[in-house]
Amino acid sequence: MWIKEPGEVISNLDFLGTYENCLYLLRGKESMIIGGGMSYIVPSLEAQLSAIAFDPDHLRYLVILHSHFDHCGAVPYLKRKFPHIQVLASAHSERVFSKEKAVNFIADINKQMIDSSGLQSEYDRLNLKFDGIQVDRVITEEDTIDLGDDIEVHFMNMSGHTACSMAAYVPKLKILFPSDAAPTPIDEENVLYCLGPQYDFSLYTESLKKLVSCEPEVCAFEHHGAVTGDQAKKVLCEGLRQTENFKNHVIELYRQTGDLDKIAQTVATETLDKNRFSFMDKELSVTVLKTVIRNVLRNAKLLDEAPAP
Repeated sequence: MWIKEPGEVISNLDFLGTYENCLYLLRGKESMIIGGGMSYIVPSLEAQLSAIAFDPDHLRYLVILHSHFDHCGAVPYLKRKFPHIQVLASAHSERVFSKEKAVNFIADINKQMIDSSGLQSEYDRLNLKFDGIQVDRVITEEDTIDLGDDIEVHFMNMSGHTACSMAAYVPKLKILFPSDAAPTPIDEENVLYCLGPQYDFSLYTESLKKLVSCEPEVCAFEHHGAVTGDQAKKVLCEGLRQTENFKNHVIELYRQTGDLDKIAQTVATETLDKNRFSFMDKELSVTVLKTVIRNVLRNAKLLDEAPAP
């Protein structure tokens, strides 16, 4: 089943935010929010958190699985609302959040979405300014968080989408939180949105294989909801297949044209109509696609450029 609307996924897991920008509340004796979202979804979060029967005093953790602007923009709000929670992220994410240029970019994109959504009054009332993130605890693949009731959260390095990417897995409930380390669903037929390997294509496919091996029964994406049951593993396998097809398509286009800009424009035209996120205009999408395309071609040894640090 593909769950597209916020609400209960299973008894210990609630989908928060919006279809486009998702967070999750995982509950044992203690609770954890997974995902940092964007600030424009905060009015939805306010209503959802008020409606859920959970004790805010038991909320202990907020996990950021990678540092992109659409996965951390609501974190300052959540930290102000729940000042006792620990913000968890990878060491690489912590370094990103220490850079003024990165913080300003995250703030600008989040504010643009506030303005385009007509949420200026909520921005002021709820104090939705993105003013940086202080990571309270660096997490690695060696770490496990015990929420009680045998609900343990294990972390996995997922370098490939970004250098800072991680995933989380709950063995008892077989819940996987891949963040953007796996392509996300877009429709029942074509299934996936394939713009993943923004750092390293080879590491991205290795990470996908690791996710498939978890054999999850719930795959809780940070875009477009959660997939449950037999579909949870199938959507990851399909992601691996489509990632390989995407690579072959890019290589063929490059052999035909040898022009990165033209390839990016072609792929953007092919994908944007069905895959468009409201927070990514065509210019930003093409910029991202160029990075992905370079990584595909570098992996195929058709480009000699070194990956970005």
